[in-house]
Amino acid sequence: MIVVIADDITGAAELGGIALRFGLKVLLSNEASSSSKVDVLILYTNTRSLKKDEAVSVMEELTNKAKALNPSLVYKKTDSVLRGYVLAEMEAQMKVLGLQKALLVPANPLLGRTIKHGQYFLNGQPIHETGFSTDPEFPIHSSRIEDMLGATNSSIHVLSKNLELPLGVSVGEAVTMKDVEAWTVYQNDPVLLAGAASFFFALLKTKYPLVKKTTDIKLATPILLVSGTTYKKNVDRRTELQYMVSYMPSKMFSKTTIDKKDLDKWADQTLGILSSYGGAIIAIGEHGEIKTNAKLLREKLGSVVNLVLDQAEIRELLVEGGSTAFSIIQKLGFSSFIPTEELQQGVVRMKVEGNDNLHLTIKPGSYDWPEEWNFN
Repeated sequence: MIVVIADDITGAAELGGIALRFGLKVLLSNEASSSSKVDVLILYTNTRSLKKDEAVSVMEELTNKAKALNPSLVYKKTDSVLRGYVLAEMEAQMKVLGLQKALLVPANPLLGRTIKHGQYFLNGQPIHETGFSTDPEFPIHSSRIEDMLGATNSSIHVLSKNLELPLGVSVGEAVTMKDVEAWTVYQNDPVLLAGAASFFFALLKTKYPLVKKTTDIKLATPILLVSGTTYKKNVDRRTELQYMVSYMPSKMFSKTTIDKKDLDKWADQTLGILSSYGGAIIAIGEHGEIKTNAKLLREKLGSVVNLVLDQAEIRELLVEGGSTAFSIIQKLGFSSFIPTEELQQGVVRMKVEGNDNLHLTIKPGSYDWPEEWNFN
């Protein structure tokens, strides 16, 4: 068994979709269990939304549990642009696993995310000059790898090619998929392997043949899409489908508590749209200069989704944004998922374990939905 530990659920799902390309049996879960008879067990967390010491504690606990399963590989899934507590989490995992070396390959060339000369680029542009500079939780202000990792008290090594790995955490540069694949030479060494989707794909490719991909997936109705992202392309799509969007009431947005009357009003509005169109989009919307707590916003989203699902038989639940997805599944009481289709990289459809009538499809906020999906 391969065990993956991911720092958010959309990253976990992305790797589940990649494993499907090789015909592997996959389970996403928030708990490590020896009873899971699968080829790839992917443990999802929400450590990017925790405090640093809490995130490290979660990683220590899950890594201990993963170690007890005696897997053939433990892979640490990180954000491709290194948001979160990547270095601290990896160092904690190395200690648990008794390893003195780690190799991190976060580049994702297929999505234009590359590392060269110690700098991170998105489609050829330094990452700190892109929209990631205004990320609400982990804004990126430098494209230098050491700065992105916050390596003030830790020594890391940025390597351009396969050398003898030094002690500590090494970051492998990559501009092409061939570069990423070159780093797989260390997979049989006593090294913690970590990174984004491309490196995981490269590792699986050395062990398994690719299988034919399922195409033309038609979503069942009713469909509920929950949009928890400010990514421009997805905001533009919401604007095009304005008649299907149920925005959070301004009154509810500004409150520091969740008022039942406001929640009922928002749910009723959403149910009306579902009844008319067979689908609806729930979004936070624009609320001027009003400031609010991001965690509380996600709790409000989760609460209204829970209320809607109590009153309507939703067949497809689509969520964009890792923290949003995690908050919603917690509110709904879901814990384990079986990936069934990879619709495109990072967009993965999953069966909710224990509920044969509902599929959950999630993706990172900065990824696109399939172009052919109009949600109407």
